[in-house]
Amino acid sequence: MDDTTALLVAGTHEFTKRVHAVTEDQWELSTPDSEWSVADLVGHLIDEHLWMPPLLHGLDLETAGEVVAGARSSEVHGGVGSNLITDWDNASTASVDAVTAEGVMDRKVALSRGETPASAYLAEMLFDVTVHAWDLGTAIGYAEPLPDDLIAHVHAMVLAFGDLSGTGMFAPAVSVADDAPLIDRLVALTGRNPR
Repeated sequence: MDDTTALLVAGTHEFTKRVHAVTEDQWELSTPDSEWSVADLVGHLIDEHLWMPPLLHGLDLETAGEVVAGARSSEVHGGVGSNLITDWDNASTASVDAVTAEGVMDRKVALSRGETPASAYLAEMLFDVTVHAWDLGTAIGYAEPLPDDLIAHVHAMVLAFGDLSGTGMFAPAVSVADDAPLIDRLVALTGRNPR
């Protein structure tokens, strides 16, 4: 298993731990991603991970979309509590199975931007699950930090991406001290205030 795959599996498990730590009164809390509540954030990750198996198995976007639509419960968007936890557990288990399949890194996936190497897609998913694990943990007051190797790998990836605000999907980077913890420097690059 290569580093990206192993870290994606680890990041998915980190998100799982935080999903299972959400209490019933926390689902509507706001998150550092200002557009989403805790329930919205978990719903977003459920969607992302529902797409992974059909895409990694070589389905085109339309067919993959049909698979995803059939896999979604009616509670993914706006659902709370045990429904979202169950949906996340199901989606993440299937995505980890797909990611760890033999030869997956040699495949190509059909994305809206066109055919993309699976290695690039999985790197983006690693970034996504890591930053959103921080979002979720921060929103609910989860004390356990993300693993150092996960943060270091994703931080290096984000530095290589360059200015994320140029994509239109992120706010401009937040200024933090050069000696700030690496997780603070990572989330600051995504336009999030680490404090």
